[in-house]
Amino acid sequence: MSFPRIWVIPGNRPGDDAQVFALAEELGLPFETRKLVFNWRWWLNGKFMGASAISVQKDLRERTLVPPWPDLIILVGRRVVPIACWIQKQSGGRTRLVHVGHPRVAPDTFDLVFTTRQYRTPTGPSMRLQPLAMSRYREPTRPTAEEDAWLKSLPRPHLLLMLGGETRHWQLRPSYAADVALRLARRAEIEGGSLIVAGSARTPEDVVDEIEHRLDEARSEWRVVRNDFPRFPVLLQDADLLFPTADSISMISECVIVQKPVGLVPVEMKWVGKLALGRKVDETSPKRDLRRFWEFVLGEKLAGTMEEPIVGKAANPVVAAAQEVRRLLESSFGRLPA
Repeated sequence: MSFPRIWVIPGNRPGDDAQVFALAEELGLPFETRKLVFNWRWWLNGKFMGASAISVQKDLRERTLVPPWPDLIILVGRRVVPIACWIQKQSGGRTRLVHVGHPRVAPDTFDLVFTTRQYRTPTGPSMRLQPLAMSRYREPTRPTAEEDAWLKSLPRPHLLLMLGGETRHWQLRPSYAADVALRLARRAEIEGGSLIVAGSARTPEDVVDEIEHRLDEARSEWRVVRNDFPRFPVLLQDADLLFPTADSISMISECVIVQKPVGLVPVEMKWVGKLALGRKVDETSPKRDLRRFWEFVLGEKLAGTMEEPIVGKAANPVVAAAQEVRRLLESSFGRLPA
């Protein structure tokens, strides 16, 4: 049995890219990755470029954006939208398009759009509003002998503070992050446990350095994870209490999906965020506002606060999304391998 040709075109944000790969992997079908590099024309985006690949660097365009054209493209980010539409045009309209996130163009441009609540979601038959971001988390990651020994050296419960970083409208100042870490270390002391602090690709070094400096005041056991040891999936599976900073939708979603107590760590709004978004959530604004997502997960009790973590009950939305994409493929390609 032949397989459909599937291309995954990631964007420029790790959390968003994790979603497109989660969806592609969940399909259980072979896929190819097309990582694009853009020239200055990318800022025109889909609103003004239509179906065009002119924003991709010429040498890369000539090497990678060539037939045979795919049956399906899974993409994320506004930069990729004109390129995906151009490929669909080259295929004679045969290529199906599935977008993750908010494409900032009419939703009927795509066969399916999977998005979450930080965006003002337009209506349409292709739109799918998901409670959480899709996650690559499947089965628990088994620790190595070294990771297992490292974790067992720390008294329980294990409190895991997961750090994101700065976004367009929100910030994670070193002094603020250090204050949060010290508060959690004091909680760990009261409970007789330990605090583990893990950064991400977006976490600045000065934030981690300041946390280490301030935690010298803590009386509980604590560790700051550097150089990906122990690995993040191992830490996530091991922890008893999870505290993600609220700037990362994907990190919050992963914490909820593993069904452990989750307490959101608030982040501070920049002055540009106050100007752009206002002090209260505007449900009519098209701008990306993380507060919409926070209000949903807290209101639905999928997560709690730093003071009162909650165990939420929500399945990984990637499973239902993959089923829809498989049906979409079968409508044009025919029966797929199980």
